Amino acid sequence: MSVRALDGQRSFYHTNYLAGNLFSPANRYRLFREKIWPKLLELAPKMEALYCLENGRPPIDPVLLCGVTLLQFMEKVADRRASEQVVYHLGWKYALDLELDYEGFHSTVLVYFRDRLEEKKAERMIFDGVVDLLIELGLVKRKGKQRLDSTHIVGYVKAMSWMECAIETLRLALEDLEHEVGNKERPEFWSRLWEFYVEGNLDWRLSKIEQANRHRQCGKDMRDLLEWIAAENPKLAEREAVKLLRRVFDEQFKVVEGKLELVTQRPARAVQNPHDPDAHYADKKTKQWTGYKVHVTETSIQNRSRKKASPPNISLPRCSPQKRPRTRWPV
Repeated sequence: MSVRALDGQRSFYHTNYLAGNLFSPANRYRLFREKIWPKLLELAPKMEALYCLENGRPPIDPVLLCGVTLLQFMEKVADRRASEQVVYHLGWKYALDLELDYEGFHSTVLVYFRDRLEEKKAERMIFDGVVDLLIELGLVKRKGKQRLDSTHIVGYVKAMSWMECAIETLRLALEDLEHEVGNKERPEFWSRLWEFYVEGNLDWRLSKIEQANRHRQCGKDMRDLLEWIAAENPKLAEREAVKLLRRVFDEQFKVVEGKLELVTQRPARAVQNPHDPDAHYADKKTKQWTGYKVHVTETSIQNRSRKKASPPNISLPRCSPQKRPRTRWPV
């Protein structure tokens, strides 16, 4: 998409004129408009560098998409709901400094916007801008204390054995190369691999020895396919499915004196499921899971100017013990 210049003129149908008195000074949409929105406008030159000036497509302001992304995070709504809020929610329109008749955009624009930030290595641009604003307002100190904590997130994938992971990885690679390799360019063993790994089903009633032989045979087929790609079509090695195939092969197999052998110990951060290669196995004393670890940082704001008050120095007067009077008894 191309970038359009910001229009400084406002009509009588602008939310600033029609809805300015509807939001109190403590309202979150008013605070967003008065505090965060000007900071996002300062990011406009950096955001425009990520786009081409003119390519004929309808222009959408990237600063607006930054604001929508923040509001989407604040109110925990999905992309489709966020695109609807921009059109129908008066608070969102007021916070984003929009006209009352703004028609919005399709929800997939937010997906493309995040992909562009990730592609241009600008994921932290919005976050750093908000942090700078918090520092300017004095809400976050530069030399403050932080508390760190971590927790586990279970991956949305099936737990696989080594053999099942290798077979599934080879199947995904064959399906990915099916549209890239022509019938004339395919090797002689292609039909055998396709029938065995794509069209066939794995029999789990095999004994341990038969499973080890099946696992070793899968490693040989993976090596043959990788060697054919390196010799005949090296460009295919840049595909993600082939990179994953190479990674799984190096993690599970090794070549010793020309013979293929299974790796006895699986390396750390190895692929557990080819459908989510980033999900790793973790083991603690009380928990075992395949997934991720998320780290949470909390900023602790403390007033260092306050000193611990010492207890008051109170001197108590000394009291002399009273003498017990003598009692005289009659004789």
